[in-house]
Amino acid sequence: MTTLSNRFATIEENRRFERFLDWLARRGRRASTVRSYTSDWQALTIWYRRSKNARFTAEALDADLLGDWRSAVRDKGRSPSTVLRRMAFARTYCAWLAQQGVMEDATNADLREEVRLVRAARGPRILEPEEVHRLLEQVDSRGCLRDQAIVYVLLDSGVRVSDLVKLHIGDVDFGRGELVVRQPHERRVPLPTRSARKLAWSLGERGLLELPESGEIVLPASGGWPPKHLVEPPHPEALPRLSETPTSPMPFGVRGSPETWPLFVGERGRLSVNGVQRVVRKHAAFARVEATPQVLRHTFAFGFYTRTRDLVALAEVLGNASVESGRVYAQLAERLAEEGTTLHATG
Repeated sequence: MTTLSNRFATIEENRRFERFLDWLARRGRRASTVRSYTSDWQALTIWYRRSKNARFTAEALDADLLGDWRSAVRDKGRSPSTVLRRMAFARTYCAWLAQQGVMEDATNADLREEVRLVRAARGPRILEPEEVHRLLEQVDSRGCLRDQAIVYVLLDSGVRVSDLVKLHIGDVDFGRGELVVRQPHERRVPLPTRSARKLAWSLGERGLLELPESGEIVLPASGGWPPKHLVEPPHPEALPRLSETPTSPMPFGVRGSPETWPLFVGERGRLSVNGVQRVVRKHAAFARVEATPQVLRHTFAFGFYTRTRDLVALAEVLGNASVESGRVYAQLAERLAEEGTTLHATG
């Protein structure tokens, strides 16, 4: 059994939380989750001792106390993701306390409602600019060319991970700086130059693209950086093109010409949704960022909206049937503006 000695909590609370940690372990929770919950519990006890001048005990928990703690965490300048994580801890701990008979069911219901309202007010998870920077820095330094292309394309195009894994090599239009996404209906998605360059290097490594000996990729400016008006359009002959004699073997389970081959492959052929999710989680862990393919899509969508303020264009680029789903980004932008907070994707 874990042994705790937290001087900001009562002896009984220390023993109680030890039992909670053992309960988490028996349920198969990862060691990182146990460490995170312990850190959040300790932060709660420190805040309680300093604000109430008493040692913390779980019997003191109610919706008002949780709301006061949330406000204190936010006022201290902690990131929205940290606030949400601590609320998630509180929800799990209070549910366990209710099971143990330490907390009344009505009190637990009030606490769960408090956590739900916090999540609803927060809206979709969006990476902050410094988080985007850390993620890209890590994938650039640690990731293979395929992983780099995956992360950049997700962040710069907003495509669903389910659409990403269905892309073929021929769906990349280097001349126009676009991706052709065919599900649920065919649409063209702008592909910024930096992502197109990552894709070209990745395909060149596979022996599928003709690249100059210098390794320099000539591409048109197609959104993001550099600005289009600062870049002369390249000669069509200089653009990357599929090799007439590809040196890469045909991926497992694939037939036909290279144009129909999967854009992203693993050891067993076309990369799966789970495979892409593992790639993103791996590099997010290195960067100490809470990111998934869906978070990258939300980050792109929020950045697109803040630049254009156009919900119709956002729905088109995301492949949504209605503009209604994009209103969450408009609401988030309005709320952050009221709070005086700047939050946007970089690129």
